[in-house]
Amino acid sequence: MEGLAELLQSLSDQSQRLVRRLAAYRDLLSDPVNNVHARAKAIAQLSGAIQAFPDSEVRQKLVEWHRNESAAIEQSRSEFRFEFGRQFVAGLEGSGMTVKGQLPLLRVGLFTVRVDFEAGSATIFWGPEIEKLKSGLALAPLELATTLRKWNERLRQKSVEPSKLAGRLHAAYRRFCGLEGLSEGTRVFLLDLLSELVLLMQPESFRLNPAQEKFVEYPRVRFSYDLFRLKQAGAFSVGEVQLKLHVANFDATTEKAKALWVPDSEEGDGTHYSYISFSK
Repeated sequence: MEGLAELLQSLSDQSQRLVRRLAAYRDLLSDPVNNVHARAKAIAQLSGAIQAFPDSEVRQKLVEWHRNESAAIEQSRSEFRFEFGRQFVAGLEGSGMTVKGQLPLLRVGLFTVRVDFEAGSATIFWGPEIEKLKSGLALAPLELATTLRKWNERLRQKSVEPSKLAGRLHAAYRRFCGLEGLSEGTRVFLLDLLSELVLLMQPESFRLNPAQEKFVEYPRVRFSYDLFRLKQAGAFSVGEVQLKLHVANFDATTEKAKALWVPDSEEGDGTHYSYISFSK
């Protein structure tokens, strides 16, 4: 008798834990394809619990069930990949953004989406895979499409009119050259000018009280998009001087401090620029 009660109690506890996990797994089967990543995670956790179960007919049945379910998950993964692409493209219809490439890497308008089917997550980049915007996004195709539509629309709504941007850039350039003792016509890093440009864009309320809530942000992506529109409009003239963007060398393209990717077209082609200058 000694120890038998404890052994039975242990067996009862293990059984109850397995029952709860199996019940949770059964709920995931209500939508086996879209829940495939949650199923894979759950089945991996169940593996240890099944192996720890005392050797018996019950464990043999659990092992067999686990093997069959693992195979079913691989089948669901294939179906999910197909369905993900279909729903994602459908979610972007009417957005004006073109989808190019093949999963797991897609170019969507001016964005890039990398999908990790094993981890069940996605990452969105601005342009090529350098300017990461957000990672760890759930593999929900319609939600991803909605996110991209919103970001794309926000860029358009907040875009600075090209000739106005050129004027601001020239003012920022003159200020930077003055502070650094540089003559006009000198090439300066585009990203150095961005910080000057942001200062010029601040409202009077920020100058009077430079508090966080009064600060007007102007992130790199908006700067990149506005430069794209400036190029499209050919708004390079500011009075008697001409704005010129200088292409980055290959080594600089991967350094965010030295280069900025700027689209060439709505289809996602683009160029990395390092410097900007104004000259007659």
